Amino acid sequence: MADDTRESATPNTSQNVAEYDLPPKPQPKYDVPKSQVGKLWDAFGNPEEPVNMLPNAGKTAKDASVTEAMKSMSLKDATSFYKAPCARDSLLLGIGAGFGVGGVRGVLGGLRSIWTACNWAVGAFAITSLAAHEFCQRRRIQELDGMKQAVEMMKELKLKKQREKEQAAAEAARLAEEERKRKSWTNLANYKFW
Repeated sequence: MADDTRESATPNTSQNVAEYDLPPKPQPKYDVPKSQVGKLWDAFGNPEEPVNMLPNAGKTAKDASVTEAMKSMSLKDATSFYKAPCARDSLLLGIGAGFGVGGVRGVLGGLRSIWTACNWAVGAFAITSLAAHEFCQRRRIQELDGMKQAVEMMKELKLKKQREKEQAAAEAARLAEEERKRKSWTNLANYKFW
């Protein structure tokens, strides 16, 4: 008879751990002999299996929660967000715009519209900061493209100067060879018969 599965047995450590990670492969419907079709199935997989499955497709993917997202952020990232490119300028511009819009709204509305002025200040801060950040990022991308073009133009200019220098050296070598041949004693034109 079979052993009782309720008894706790020590796990067999000789089995590979990777066997537990992979889901079991479904058996094909047909037992195909090793013909051309069978070889194709071995090479490219069973056509009845889904093609675009991730390696952990057998496991159910759980939705990301806010706490998991917060755990993925480190304290270093949260304390140094202002060091990112364009962040400081866009935040300062947003703070200024929020202060200005909220202040004007608060002064013009009086005491009864303080909460409305605060809402307007936060909205102006958010919109201005986002717009300034996007504008700065686009400007940085354009600057990087300009730098790439400048580097390419410098390479082309360097190659052009190198070609011109090689042509000048070849011309000088050709002229020197002609001069040497002209002055050579083997050149019959150098001999005068008078």
